[in-house]
Amino acid sequence: MSEELLQQLIHMVAENNRLVKETQQELREFKKEMYDFRDEMYVFRDDTTLRLDRLERQNKHIDADLDLLHRKVSDQERELNRVKQVGQ
Repeated sequence: MSEELLQQLIHMVAENNRLVKETQQELREFKKEMYDFRDEMYVFRDDTTLRLDRLERQNKHIDADLDLLHRKVSDQERELNRVKQVGQ
């Protein structure tokens, strides 16, 4: 009877070892996938940051252009008003 129990125990230990190795392999694969995903997210973040910086610069230039246009329109309106006043 003890020989049979010993064989069962050996079989259980072997099965346990197989499951542990399988789990370790799956964990290694999962970690690699997570590291790859992390690296992709870093690249995505860096690309997004560059694009946002570029958009901010463009937005500042547009704001400056709009301010200039507003000043020019105001100057033109002031000049037109002066011409109208002198003409009367």
